Amino acid sequence: MMNRNILIITGEPSGDMRAGELLKELKKLLPEASFWGIGGDCMAGQGAELIEHVRKLSIVGVWEAVKDLSRIRRQYKNTAENIRKRRPGLAILVDYPGFNLSVARFLRRENIPVVYYILPQVWAWGRWRIRSLKSYTDRILVLFRFEKEFLEQAGVDCEFVGHPLLDTAPLPARREPREPFTIALLPGSRKSEILNMLPVLLDTAEKIHERQKDVHFIVAENSNIDKALYDPALAGHSGLSVSRVTDNTFAALDRCDLAVVTSGTATLETAIMGKPMVITYRAAILTYVLFRIFAKTPFLGLTNIIAGKEVAPELLQGNATPEKLSRKILEIMNDGPRMQRMRDELKEVAHALGEKGASRRAAEAITRFISEKPKI
Repeated sequence: MMNRNILIITGEPSGDMRAGELLKELKKLLPEASFWGIGGDCMAGQGAELIEHVRKLSIVGVWEAVKDLSRIRRQYKNTAENIRKRRPGLAILVDYPGFNLSVARFLRRENIPVVYYILPQVWAWGRWRIRSLKSYTDRILVLFRFEKEFLEQAGVDCEFVGHPLLDTAPLPARREPREPFTIALLPGSRKSEILNMLPVLLDTAEKIHERQKDVHFIVAENSNIDKALYDPALAGHSGLSVSRVTDNTFAALDRCDLAVVTSGTATLETAIMGKPMVITYRAAILTYVLFRIFAKTPFLGLTNIIAGKEVAPELLQGNATPEKLSRKILEIMNDGPRMQRMRDELKEVAHALGEKGASRRAAEAITRFISEKPKI
């Protein structure tokens, strides 16, 4: 059997985590395979050779992509050149649709099979991408049951594997009643999110502290983001009781009573941990306007989308102000029955994510696909 040469691409820290977990399982099933591509420290930690690091990508939003168009083109050209030179037998594309669907089109022209893992949010907006997924991919692995139902209604075959977050979530620790009320601040995992959201969350913490002194805060940080983005912001709030956690959102959530979450995967992590939350987000105005025009769901947070209702309040764009956020947080944290109701509803959301073992199931699905393609 030939040495299997597999390309894997993701473009942001959360995708890097999922790709790293997938690689860990693939290495057990395909010990003779070699992996290379675009990712971060998690992929590199599993032995993948990186031709680009996610800290150079991680772009979200239409306007943000337009501003970085020349850099994106350079990265695409570098990727295409590497594909022609290395001729992978298989490509695994992880989320990051703006870049990965363009690469998928190129891979189709090069006659290289494609597995797409973690579906772009075509069910929320960007439904025009369904045609690209159908045309340029050979196998699609999805994390949510409703994604499978949605794609199959559109005539696209796919496989539901469940969400790998369930494998990494710790058992919740029991908090002592004497501990101060603790709020986790989750500003996101992309550079643009940190720049937009961390100052807002810290100003929100200040307003909460003004009205309720005995409150502690935990900031969840990401090592793919330069510390220079975190340190000055935190230095300007020395009067707050703040601790910091790096690359371990679950640890921050485990220690908190309530979380303020920048919309994204972190809303699911918060749901899995059963922590009441407020979801918030700010994007470039063009990105937000286009989302509101084309969105097929009234919600932005994955937790609410899965639940089909507003389990967690969403304060977005113009409503994502320290005054409004602090008012909503204080309202919830001082309402015991509401906190408990939210915990109960979040258990149902977590249950909808499937069973543990998602990364293993995804690796097995890829291995089965390879067995159907003897030249890989």
